[in-house]
Amino acid sequence: MEHHDYTDSTPLLDDAPRLADRLAEDGYLLLRGVLPAAEVERVRDLVLATAAAAGWLHAAEAAEDGLPAVDVEAMARCGEPDREATRRAMWNRREFHALMHSPALLGVVEGLLGEPVFPHPRKVLRLVPPEAAGGSFVSGWHQDHPGVQGSARTLTAWTPLAPVSARSGGLAVVPGSHRDGVLPLRLSAGTIVGWEIDTAVDAVRSGPMWPGDVLVFTAHTVHGGGRNTGRGPRLSADCRYQPLREPVCRDSLELDVGHSWDEVYRTWPGGGVDDPLARYWHELPLDVVDYDRRADSVREREAIAAGRNHDPRAARALRITAAHSADPAVAAEAAALLSALDRDAGGAA
Repeated sequence: MEHHDYTDSTPLLDDAPRLADRLAEDGYLLLRGVLPAAEVERVRDLVLATAAAAGWLHAAEAAEDGLPAVDVEAMARCGEPDREATRRAMWNRREFHALMHSPALLGVVEGLLGEPVFPHPRKVLRLVPPEAAGGSFVSGWHQDHPGVQGSARTLTAWTPLAPVSARSGGLAVVPGSHRDGVLPLRLSAGTIVGWEIDTAVDAVRSGPMWPGDVLVFTAHTVHGGGRNTGRGPRLSADCRYQPLREPVCRDSLELDVGHSWDEVYRTWPGGGVDDPLARYWHELPLDVVDYDRRADSVREREAIAAGRNHDPRAARALRITAAHSADPAVAAEAAALLSALDRDAGGAA
């Protein structure tokens, strides 16, 4: 696989038609200094303070780029309920949500789409620890559209909250991969979701990024997060933007069971009352559509079939199926097959 640096499209920021043409050609854009660095660093500091309060960091031990080192043993010991509560506390911060509504960033996206845009409320905040924290945190090569659905013209803006280097990983994209629509998937035990695209990846683009930089790519552009081989956390935020008039998936608006917008807004100044960022989508003329689970059902059946054949590649996909399948019988069988795979692995050891 060939690795090349991103093509820097910053010089085209004042030429929306040429910028849109490059996005149509390459499927991604690297744009330097779009977001105010001070606001990015404010979000970074809040995320790090929350991680430190949870005991995830070595406060006096510096890692790369001035970040504290991750206490990988403490993170590994942290139970899932406590881990989720810490991540929610980071995600709830108003400063994080406001960052992804930066006028400069919205202006770029509106210029690319050529019409008013709708930022998805369900944004993403990531603290990716070193691989030594247990398990793999690599997303694998994937496309956003199968999970996000809604408008096929949806764009993702990904931005680092701290410098991205070869050690901390970052995001790599496959130029031109957006032209072939939704690609097939294969089982992959070493990725977060248990799947990745079943297509050869011959050349990718990646490179260093700094707070304020933004990587914009289409919903069909193949991309993946790299391994964090450093000692500090990799911190990033991303948000999806789409034409306001086109369908939006309900799952892009609603939160998971047990996590409500009321809970989020209670942490904001004044409880979010009269805050323009609170429930900003409620008064918009949105065409909301339900999430289409047909592709998920196909993948669940494939994971079950692989599990019945004792295929270790199905382990992660079975874990996801057991936790998230809408069919209780499928979830139960996935859990049982996962236990069998674990016993197989233990016997082999």
